[in-house]
Amino acid sequence: MTRWVAACVFALSITTNARALDGDADPTFGDGGQVAITRPLVGGGNGTKPTGDLLQREDGRYLWAAPLDDGSVWVGRSLRNGTPDATFGGLGGGRVTLPACGASRNVRLADDGAGGVVVWAGSCLVRLDGDGSVVVGFGGGADLPPAGFDAMGFARDAQGRYVLAGEAGPLELRVHRFTADGVADEAFGTHGGTVVVVPTTNGFADLYALAVRADGRILVGGDRGNTHGPNLVVVQLNEDGTPDPSWDGDGVVDLEPPQGYDRLIATALALDEDGSLVVSGMSSDGGVSCCLMLARFDASGQIVPSFGLRIFRLSTQPSLFGFFEQRDGVVLLPNRRIVMGTISFPFGAPFTHRTQYTLVRTFADGSIDASFGHDGWNSYTIADPTNTGQTGDYVQMHAIAYDRIDDSLLMLGRTFFEDDSTGDDYVTFVRARFDLVFADAFDR
Repeated sequence: MTRWVAACVFALSITTNARALDGDADPTFGDGGQVAITRPLVGGGNGTKPTGDLLQREDGRYLWAAPLDDGSVWVGRSLRNGTPDATFGGLGGGRVTLPACGASRNVRLADDGAGGVVVWAGSCLVRLDGDGSVVVGFGGGADLPPAGFDAMGFARDAQGRYVLAGEAGPLELRVHRFTADGVADEAFGTHGGTVVVVPTTNGFADLYALAVRADGRILVGGDRGNTHGPNLVVVQLNEDGTPDPSWDGDGVVDLEPPQGYDRLIATALALDEDGSLVVSGMSSDGGVSCCLMLARFDASGQIVPSFGLRIFRLSTQPSLFGFFEQRDGVVLLPNRRIVMGTISFPFGAPFTHRTQYTLVRTFADGSIDASFGHDGWNSYTIADPTNTGQTGDYVQMHAIAYDRIDDSLLMLGRTFFEDDSTGDDYVTFVRARFDLVFADAFDR
């Protein structure tokens, strides 16, 4: 159902000071606050690449996945401090390489509920045991997403099934569900898959995010074409894959940009304990892609009035759209705060850094938590891991994950350098700590 709402717009300024900040990078993580792993390349590192994923474990270890240019996939497991977990992978290096099952595409991870992980490896499902060995007999069958499908979200539902959402073309937004054994679930859609239909006026629609309710209903978010800019869309499907009419009347929340803005895009979803849905994303005022968007919808698909639709600007970093690949994230913290993860680009000297990991933290009602970082936000750069003088780091965010025990947030992405570059690019990680003061800030 198409709607229009007013927005509350907030400018987030930067306060310059030398003290350490809540949200600074953890200097005990990796090498001075970062981990960088050189990717094998086919061609140069510049340009857009498929995105990877993160999965945080309760014991502090984390799993990560990165697609490689030849279609193969790295899956690694590391300790909380960023060092490889020697118990994962046959050679003790904390990493396995899955052979290509198609062209290089986005990869996603889901917990298998038994200490292992299920990987959407670009074009196929693979299950790994806790030591990184492949589970023989998992997956297979002919009813996979069509050729050209690119995954955007992947999750295991409360019944142990695996839900995959993505795009197979400009207007082919798809959701697939697999059984606990990794084969197409015939109880969902047609042979385990369904096409998500949204209204469009100029021939395009995008799907960026997925969330799954405890009762098996599925939410996907993105945008759809409009004559004056993309509308935000969030679709809810019943457990069988049909549109859920309890969600805004027809299963589709269709929200036009507020007055003065020309786009509204949902890029990340998070379900709260009360059944409400927190949606983060992007907006633009027609100049540069200036703004982060945040909204909360109740269980029926209506915007929660006390939260509203909020649009945030970062004063020194007006561009919040990635120059290359980008995957935003949103996390609901136990203390009821909300963290949004995205990429920002500083339009100001010195120009030694390009795109940066960026976090913004709000309270449960969407108002900015000014105690975090620079009055509500913080950005993170990647130093040259080779110490050969590379500068101009382009940092693309692929995923964020929250560690409840450590009260920290891990960021994963890909980085390449523009100036004095070696031509390599890197799988990069930064861990931000909350409510902890350090002697030396990593933020630039």
